[in-house]
Amino acid sequence: MKYLLTVVLMCSAIVAGRTSFAADELDPGLVAEIYNIGEDLSDFPDLKGKKPAVTKVDKQINQDSIDDKWPGTDLEHQFSIHWSGVIKIEKDGKYKFYTESDDGSRLLIDGKQVVDNNGAHGMEEKDGDVELKAGDHEFVVDYYEIGGGHGCKASWEGAGIAKEIIPEKVLFHKKGTEKPK
Repeated sequence: MKYLLTVVLMCSAIVAGRTSFAADELDPGLVAEIYNIGEDLSDFPDLKGKKPAVTKVDKQINQDSIDDKWPGTDLEHQFSIHWSGVIKIEKDGKYKFYTESDDGSRLLIDGKQVVDNNGAHGMEEKDGDVELKAGDHEFVVDYYEIGGGHGCKASWEGAGIAKEIIPEKVLFHKKGTEKPK
C-alpha cells in the first residue's frame, strides 16, 4: 500500500508539471557532469552511454568566457556539461530565463526547453519565458564547447526578481546524484 501511494503521488506531481522533493532529500547546488567529447562538435552531443570525465556540484552557473581549461577540469575544447537539479520557485508567475554561452547552451524546466542558444558562437545571450507555479521544478542546463573561448551563465527575472544570475539559494540537487556514475 505504501508503494502504491508513493507511485500515485509521483504521478500526480508529474501531471501537475512540477516535481516535489522532501527537503531532507535535497542538497545545495546543481550536479555538473562534464564530458570529454574529444571530437568536433556542431550540436549538442548524444551523451547516452558516455561516462563523465568529472562530476561535481556547482552552486550556480556563472562562468565568464575564458581561453584556459574549464575550472575543475583538464578540458579546453570539445567538451559538454550537463547541469541538473531542482529550482525552487517562491511565487507563481511568469519568469524569463537566459543562457549566455560560448558556444551552445539550452535550458529546460520540467523537461520542456525554455531557452535555445545552440550553435558555434562567442558569448551570446538568448532567453525564453515560462509560467511557473510556486514549488520545486526539474532544472537542466546543457552546454557544449567547440573551440576558442568558452563560458556559460544562467540568469532569470520575474515575479518581483530583477534580472540576475540564478542564485545558489534556489538551486538544489537530489542527495546522492552528485556521485560519479
